[in-house]
Amino acid sequence: MIKCLYLLLLPFALNAQDPRVLVVGDSWAQLQIDNATHNQVFANNGFANTVIHPVSDLVAEDGREAADWAIPTELQLIIDAINNNPEIDTVQLTIGGNDFLNAWTINMTMMEELALQQQISDDLTIIVDAVLAQDSGIEVLLSFYDYPNFEDTIGGVFGQTCNDLLNDMGLPTTSELNTAARTFEEVYAQIASNNPRVYQVSHFGLMQSFFGFPDDGISPGDILPPGDISRPSPVEAMRDFVFTRDCFHLNPQGYEYLVQNSFDGYFQQRFIGVIFQSSFE
Repeated sequence: MIKCLYLLLLPFALNAQDPRVLVVGDSWAQLQIDNATHNQVFANNGFANTVIHPVSDLVAEDGREAADWAIPTELQLIIDAINNNPEIDTVQLTIGGNDFLNAWTINMTMMEELALQQQISDDLTIIVDAVLAQDSGIEVLLSFYDYPNFEDTIGGVFGQTCNDLLNDMGLPTTSELNTAARTFEEVYAQIASNNPRVYQVSHFGLMQSFFGFPDDGISPGDILPPGDISRPSPVEAMRDFVFTRDCFHLNPQGYEYLVQNSFDGYFQQRFIGVIFQSSFE
């Protein structure tokens, strides 16, 4: 009888809850906030009352590294955002990409690469531990990146920034860069495997799957995640500056696919779990 009652009430409970999500990180986090991507994806999936918390603007900033947010004064901004807004129960952490792009090169020795992986992992752990320490009910989602595109974005005057970045990394091939990125993510994912309140959703290959490579006869859906490491993300998925495409950031549709992947892999169960728990309090 109790089970039947719960099933009858569940549709009403879905609209009664309002879990609050804080997004923390770098430009990928900032662009998802600027585009209101989560709000749209949540609404598309029946959670119109579930939105990104406005204070996310204070803790998501272009160019930020994990090393920046791990500094005590900057870490305090994240802590204050949580403590001043007790309705926050879920934190998406999108950070580490700049640490990788600004420091990694194809010429690194194995020991140097392992040291960089460990440093970024240590900084991420500092942030995650600080977030979890604020409330026993908080969960963290580690949401990172998809493959960049340094093949179609480095030509001409407007591609100079991407070209300079590629040169700083020692001119890795697409396969070399994608392989390194996936290896680094695997290291960060260990943070989730070591804590029951930390989750990770991988996005590698998502843009290849959704956009395909029509010029090469590859239709959307032909390539499935984690994708083809010999290929970049399709240029159609990259941020459009009219005269050129971004080598690293996605366009609004790309971020919508990415957040939908996060919803499928984490947020849906998180929201339903909160509803289920509150229904019996």
